[in-house]
Order: sequence, then C-alpha cells, then structure tokens
Amino acid sequence: MKIPHHWKQKWLELLRRWEKIKRKVNLEFHYVQDDLYEIDKVAQPYFRAITVLLSLLVIASILIPIAFELTPEVTRLNDQIEIWILVGFVANFVIRLVLTGDRSVFLRKRWFEAILSMLSLVVLTDLGLSFIRLVDTYFLGIENTRVAFIRFLKGYLLLFVIIKFLQFLPELLDKQKNTARFLVYSFLSLIAVGAFLLMLPGATQDGLGLQFIDALFTSTSAVCVTGLIVVDTATHFTLFGEVVILTLIQLGGIGIISFATFLFLFISGGLGVGQMNTIKGMVAEKNTTLVASTLKRVVGFTFAIEAIGAISYYLSWDIEFPNHGQRILFSVFHAISAFCNAGFSLFTNSLADGANATNMGINITTMTLIVLGGLGFTVIWELIRKKIEKSRWQKRLSIHTRTVLVTTVVLIVAGAGLILWMEWNKTLAGYPFGDKLMLSFFQSVTTRTAGFNTLDTGAIGISATLIMMIFMLIGGSPASTAGGIKTTTFAVLMRSITMTIKGYNRMELFNRTIPTSAIFRAVTVLLLASSCIGVSTILLSVVEDHAFLDLLFEEISAFATVGLSRGITAELSGWGKFIIVVSMFLGRVGILTFMVAFANRMDTHKYEYPEETIMVS
Repeated sequence: MKIPHHWKQKWLELLRRWEKIKRKVNLEFHYVQDDLYEIDKVAQPYFRAITVLLSLLVIASILIPIAFELTPEVTRLNDQIEIWILVGFVANFVIRLVLTGDRSVFLRKRWFEAILSMLSLVVLTDLGLSFIRLVDTYFLGIENTRVAFIRFLKGYLLLFVIIKFLQFLPELLDKQKNTARFLVYSFLSLIAVGAFLLMLPGATQDGLGLQFIDALFTSTSAVCVTGLIVVDTATHFTLFGEVVILTLIQLGGIGIISFATFLFLFISGGLGVGQMNTIKGMVAEKNTTLVASTLKRVVGFTFAIEAIGAISYYLSWDIEFPNHGQRILFSVFHAISAFCNAGFSLFTNSLADGANATNMGINITTMTLIVLGGLGFTVIWELIRKKIEKSRWQKRLSIHTRTVLVTTVVLIVAGAGLILWMEWNKTLAGYPFGDKLMLSFFQSVTTRTAGFNTLDTGAIGISATLIMMIFMLIGGSPASTAGGIKTTTFAVLMRSITMTIKGYNRMELFNRTIPTSAIFRAVTVLLLASSCIGVSTILLSVVEDHAFLDLLFEEISAFATVGLSRGITAELSGWGKFIIVVSMFLGRVGILTFMVAFANRMDTHKYEYPEETIMVS
C-alpha cells in the first residue's frame, strides 16, 4: 500500500517538532540536572543521618522482641517501627535516585536495593498486602511472607550499617592524633553500650533488667575482663544477658578497635600508613608495616585457642547438662572467659564446686588458657616463630620474652608453694596430696588476673591472702589480656634493686643493658598504681562498713582486673561500686596510658643541664 505524499510530509513535520521539543526539554533539563547535582552534594550529610536513623530503628526493632515482653502495646510499637523502616528505606532510595546524575549507572550498581525498595513499597500498600496474602495461601504456604521479608530487610540494613562503619573506620583512625585517648574513648563507648543492653528487661530472669549502677558495674567488669560481679551470672541473666556479657568479654579482651580493624582488613585487605601508625600501639607492634599482619595473627590466634579450649571443656565435663546446646554454651563461655582472663563463670560458685574443683581436665584447661592469655601475643608469636624459622638469629629469644617467661614461671611456682604451705591444714585440709598440689597451682595461676577460683577465697587465711594480693598487683605480661603492673615491670624493679645494692650505676639483665627510661617507666607505673589503690581504698573505707583487709583485697582485685573477692562485692553501696568501676577501668586501660591520654606532652629537650648529686638514702 502506497502512503500518500501529504501524509509523509505531516509525519516529517511531526518528527521535526518532536526533535525541537526534545532539544528544548534537554536544554531545560540540563539546568535542572545541575541544580539536582548541587542539591545532592548538600543532601549527602542528611542521607548519612537517615542511614544512621534507619540503623537505630533496625536495632530497636531487633532488640524489642528479645529484650521486652511482647504485650499488645509493645507489639504495636514494634509494628509501627517496622513501617517506619520500610517508609524510610523506600524514601531514601527514591530521593537518591532522583538526585543522582546518572540514573542508569545508579540502578546498575544498586539493583538489589532497587528490588528491595519495590518490594517494600508493595508491602506498604493495601493491594500489596492482599497480593501477599494470596501468595501465602495458594503458592508458598508459609505463615507470613510480610514478616519474613521485613526480617530479611532488617538483616540487610544491619549488615549494610556494619559495612559502612568498617568503611568509615580508616577515616576515623586517620583523624586520631592521640592514640591513648582514642583507646580510652573506645573502651568507654563499649562499656556504655554494654550497660544499656544489660538494663533491658530481657537481659535478666526477673524481667526487670539491672539497675544502672549494677549494669555499669557488670559491663565494666566484662569489658575490663575483671570478673567481679554484683549479681550471680549463672542464675540472674537470661541467654540474651549471658551473650551480651560474653561479647563484652571478647571485645574487651581483644580490643574493640583492634577487632573492628581486623574485620575491615578481612573485607578490604589493607590499611594506610597513618591508620597503621594509630593502631600499632594497640597490638604492641613497633614496626608500622607489620601492623596488619600482626593484627590478623592476634585475632586468629585468639579464636583458635578459644576454640581448642571450648572443645577441651566440652570433653572434660562429667556433669549432666540439660542438653548439648547448654553444654556447648558453657564450654564456649568459659573458654573465652579464661583466655581473656575475665573470670566470669556460669556456675554460681565459679569452679569451686565439687564437680569442677578437682576435675583435672577442667583445671588444666583453665590454667593453660589463663597462662596463654596472660603471656601476651608478642611472647607467644616469638616462640612460634622460633620453632618455624630455623635461622641462627632466631635461636636466641628477645630479652622481653625471656624476662616474661622466667618471671611467669617463678611467680607461678613460688605462689603455688606458698599457698600450699600456708593453707595445708586450712582450706586444703581433707584433700589428697595430688589435689592439694593442683589446687595450689590453680590459685597461684588465677590470682594473677584470671578471677576463677576452685577454693573459697573468703575462707583463705590472712597470710595467704596477703600473698595473693601481692601476686594480684603484679598481674600478667604486657600486650596480653591480663592486668596488674605487669611481670616485666616487676622484674625490672627487682633487678634494679639488686643492681643498686651491688653498687652498679646501670642495670643489666640477661647480658643486656636496660635503658634508664625503662626503669623510670617501671617506677612510675608502680607509684601510680600504688597511689590509685591507696586513694580508692581510703574512699572505700569512708563509704563502706567492711573489714579493711576485705576492702583492700577488693580494690587490688579491681585495679589489677583479677576478679577475686572475699564476698563483699554484692554488698557494696552505690558509691562503693562506682569506686570499683573507676578502678577496673583505670587498671584495664593502664593508669599510665590514661595519664598520657589527657596530659599535655612536651617535646624532649635537645640540651642537658649540668649534673649535680642529690642525697637519696
């Protein structure tokens, strides 16, 4: 069929007009696009704020069913929050789509988010709800597709927020000029979050949650891997509360920033020089270029040892558990608590009941985890590397490792011997010799910041108690999960005393000269620790009506992050608990680190004053 000529002319005229209109619209839209680009730049902070708000709503929606009794009012509130999440998610995506410069690229990159937004829009409409009910009834046969989709969306948003935080972490590390202060703030933040979670009704068996001071105390004790408790962990907390405490112990032992950085490395694979320089002090690595590999080894080694410990606990228990799930929970909980030197236990009497106190498998597993956690990763990695690398240089251990190993062995053996001697006819009476020896070694090991006990600490005699306080104050080793003034500080102080008595004007250890700065630091740590313990004990004696020995024991246990108590922790007043909280925090971050974090540092002088003698006797 031949098309008439005048029709062709009209068609061409329409095409010309369309092209003209199209050019005009594109020209106008170009200005609109420029305006949208400017608006998009201004709106970016608001998009971040919306993302943060959505994440908070998601966390609230996840916590509400766990932490609160689902009354009709709470259920309605949770449903309303879920609607806000859907609306916020759709609005956030649509606005970003409108404001973006290249929508096709945006949709290609965020196709999954686009699908979720469309499904969210369907869920929000009445027609969509009717369609979902039809699908539920005739096709899928599941109870509620809407609920399943919302749960999936909340999980997606929570994962998205975690990834965004990890992506923001390098920028956060770059901004830090004071590593010590950054470390202090990270611990404070973790303690605050833990206290909030433990105050939720779902965290305790009575459905009331902990009071603020008790929640703050428990959270601080867990994060600072201390183990002092004001309520019985075994009976007072629900599974949710126990998981919160376990998470706080793990993050407190490794360090929340170190753990978050490890996750970032796992996702991205690298850090900048400035970021590694910020975090190197947290993983005790002097070489900036080795920070990433050291951090991976620290976290990997921690999880590996804890997994082996959990298996050993599982196989060692010969008591009856209601089910395998609870036995696994107990095994994992105690493995993490022991390696992190936390001392929290899911048994009311810690490990002092008959089924655990003389169980050789439980004793050996616990002592091994405590010692490995208290040696410090620097020492452990050097021992591992010595076995792997057969070079001549690696045959000689560093002076730090040798000092830690020798001091640790001497303290464990000396402590066990003294406790065995002093408690032979007291708390150890009635046990066979083999059990007495094992119990003595356990108390010697756990006294140095672990917090577990297989004997009634309150029943131990005064002489053994004084010995335990000295060992608690010494604590574990640097770069470990242990507290105290550290074994190396104790070794340097003892060696400096003997060298001074012998008339040396310098200090030597294992055929090496120790710099004067190390002696200054050791003396400073001891004096600051003694001052803190002294002031806190005086304050405790003012606000508490307990025996002085019990208060002093409690304070040293708190400052050295040990967790042993003579039975007065739960009886402390609010002010007494707060004093102990401060002591636990200062002991975990290190009182010298805390001072450095907020002190005005000065540059080292490049000149020296004339030397003159001062009389010291």
